[in-house]
Amino acid sequence: MYVLPRNDLEYSRMRLGRIMGRRRLSFNPYIVSDRRLLELVSQTGWGNEWDITQMTMVTFMRLRPVSDYRIFDGIFMRVGNEPEDVFIPKGSLTRGVTANDTIRSERSWRGKTPIRNDNDVERLVGKTYFVSRIIRGVNPFGSCKGAYKLHRLYGKIEKDAATIREAMISAKIEMLERILLYPESPDFLSCTRGFFDYESRIHCAIDLIVHIPDTPIPTD
Repeated sequence: MYVLPRNDLEYSRMRLGRIMGRRRLSFNPYIVSDRRLLELVSQTGWGNEWDITQMTMVTFMRLRPVSDYRIFDGIFMRVGNEPEDVFIPKGSLTRGVTANDTIRSERSWRGKTPIRNDNDVERLVGKTYFVSRIIRGVNPFGSCKGAYKLHRLYGKIEKDAATIREAMISAKIEMLERILLYPESPDFLSCTRGFFDYESRIHCAIDLIVHIPDTPIPTD
């Protein structure tokens, strides 16, 4: 079984460069108009392993049983402009995951409310949300899943654009701070804290992100 390098300077620097170089992290949502921002988000799918933030719009379509090696309920959703619906096991949302970085329980959230039970999942159906970040982890069965941060969109351009901008900024700062706290995570730098100077670059990025809302928003 392949084991990720740990405290390998070249490897950890490579990981830092890949993570910090991702467009989803560096994108400034204040340099585009409200309408253009919604267009970009509606056309964007899931990120890859180097993306610590997301930039994705999802619409939850329905709940229905899924037959795999076992039978379970899944909530199906349309992601961006992808032609096929995908699903999340309902149990992954209600039980949460053990995060790879903190090794603690992490739940999905819709707005300021954690998703805890079947009723919370059912309330997602028929609604559209912006996904600002996914914290990777494992569910109680040991499968790789994620904890989602969902922000409700209402189909009102100005209101939705403001929601997306605020969520983007918050997610960028949250996830960069998680790297500072848990660089040893295999999702981040795979090295012990202080192994090399990654802090300077991350603090610089956070300082820039904090001031992004000072950027004037262009009109259409």
